[in-house]
Amino acid sequence: MFKNFRIAAAVIFAAIYAGAWFGLLPKAAELFHVQFGPSVMNLFCGFSVGALLTTAVIALLTFVCGRFYCAFFCPMGIWQDFVSFVFRTKRNERRNFQKTRYVIAGIAFGALAAGSAAVFMLLDPYSLFGRFAVSFTIGASVPVIVIGVLAVWKKRIFCTSVCPVGTLLGLFAKKGVFRLNIKQDCVKCGGCAKVCPSGCIDSASGTIDNERCVRCMDCMAVCPKQAIVFAAGSKSSDKTSFNASKRLFLSAAVALAGGAVTGIALAKSGVMRFANAVKNAVLPPGAGDIDRFSQKCTDCRLCVKACPEKIIRASSVTGHVTLDLSKAACRFDCRRCTEVCPTGALKALSLAEKQSCKIAQAKTDFQKCIKCGLCSHVCPVRAITFDIKYAGERPPVFDGARCIGCGACTHACPVDAISILPVEKQTFITKRS
Repeated sequence: MFKNFRIAAAVIFAAIYAGAWFGLLPKAAELFHVQFGPSVMNLFCGFSVGALLTTAVIALLTFVCGRFYCAFFCPMGIWQDFVSFVFRTKRNERRNFQKTRYVIAGIAFGALAAGSAAVFMLLDPYSLFGRFAVSFTIGASVPVIVIGVLAVWKKRIFCTSVCPVGTLLGLFAKKGVFRLNIKQDCVKCGGCAKVCPSGCIDSASGTIDNERCVRCMDCMAVCPKQAIVFAAGSKSSDKTSFNASKRLFLSAAVALAGGAVTGIALAKSGVMRFANAVKNAVLPPGAGDIDRFSQKCTDCRLCVKACPEKIIRASSVTGHVTLDLSKAACRFDCRRCTEVCPTGALKALSLAEKQSCKIAQAKTDFQKCIKCGLCSHVCPVRAITFDIKYAGERPPVFDGARCIGCGACTHACPVDAISILPVEKQTFITKRS
């Protein structure tokens, strides 16, 4: 029963993910605000009540029920299960790479704490799948393909040995309320260990590592004696001696601390900072500035898919998105990108706030200007004035204090006399009268 419920839930969420990322269910994108990875990142790099509640609820449910999130809601977890099913993967990785995953998680979260999301966004399953679903580029496809190959080889080895989100959830699940336990009725047939995608079952000793278990419930489905139960309290299945527990705790703490120190050092060293050329890019509304944006953006690319004008582009240099106003103008009546962003990298703006957000600055080359006045007709904020009586004689008058840098004027100009320049920090225009 548990397994069938898990499969049904995974199929439903897979359909929702696909619909949102491929633009078939645009409103479904807002459900991604409850994803664990982006919410944790939001807490590290800023703060929002929504992120705090999401993180707290998922952490609490994980402590109570285990890593259900990895089996039910994680898009990369669903992908790995699909690949394993298609290729009929039989092998799993039973070795516990605890130190490895703690070091990786320490580096990712340490860098986050120091203000850099570079490591985290390379490993966060939500971000990896989002980049692949939106843009089928080599850079976006390779990580997903590699994880798929790993799933064919050893099922969920990415989840149990690499994924920083899975590692964090595993810490909550390790000594949680409800755990999988093996009863004395076990006949040591080994069927549960063979089907376990996480390799967390040792049927010979009758133990289950609930830290790595992703709650797929396959083991319960195949047990001929119903000897595996999901119940409160710890049985003999995952107990260790006091001395062994102490040694494991110390080694895990050292690995986690070492990774965190490394991550902080990398972030502070400037290795993961943006090049000056990239800092001159135009950012989507609500980004603020490049430093704030780079700290909070996981590069999930939901904004890329949500943009009706398709002017939000993924940067091949940084992996972060930028605004390409050479293709079209940023629509004055649209704030879709700020609505779908799950991490707050693009601050949620009201329509009035978005319409006064200065994302760039228009500049006119009066040597090219033919004084036609078309730019003044399309400017939504009246930053350009033109007296039609002097058409062909006097150039338009630009008020830089009013300009929000939407790019409408550049596309109206027949001689390309207007260019758009980036601003160091987005501000809100108050001059309207």
